Amino acid sequence: MSTTLFVRHGTTTWNETDRIQGWAPVGLSETGRAEAATVATHLSAARDVDAVVSSDLARTVETAERIANATGVPVETDQRLRERDFGVYQGLSSATFFERFPKLDLLENGTDAAAYSPESGESWLTVRDRVHAAFDDLSDRPETTVVVTHVNPIRLVVGECRGLDVVSSLTELSAANCSVTEFTDGEIRRENDTEFL
Repeated sequence: MSTTLFVRHGTTTWNETDRIQGWAPVGLSETGRAEAATVATHLSAARDVDAVVSSDLARTVETAERIANATGVPVETDQRLRERDFGVYQGLSSATFFERFPKLDLLENGTDAAAYSPESGESWLTVRDRVHAAFDDLSDRPETTVVVTHVNPIRLVVGECRGLDVVSSLTELSAANCSVTEFTDGEIRRENDTEFL
């Protein structure tokens, strides 16, 4: 049996100021470090963890290291688990983003917005393909694996399992900071669990 536990990274300073993070080397805030410590304690008590696999971005690695220390397993990194590369839009305010760049609004422009690649960035369709490839590989592991990643990869994986398209996955689903979403043999068992926080 394969159990894959997707954990969103802890809160960052850019989460707290509503900035688009993308691949920026943003670390956890004080709140995020406390969340990471809490999810690490929870997972080490509730699970026999065999592996911890993380996006290689700073905020996920920082979260994963706390889980690895608590569970006694090393951190592996996988670039396919990264957040979307937002290119020239990285660092901008998310509060007014769609007012400034309406062609990127998935709710208004659907698959056209999903297929759009910002300058020096990548499209949502590219993100979907790399994240699904990573999930397929992780789901083949006959063990319990904690996967530390970002909100949008989690949305895309859950959406795929529910039969949603990329637009619906990204606009209808969510995952709170340090929430746990569980898959057993590739099927969703629980989603966006934050009760332990």
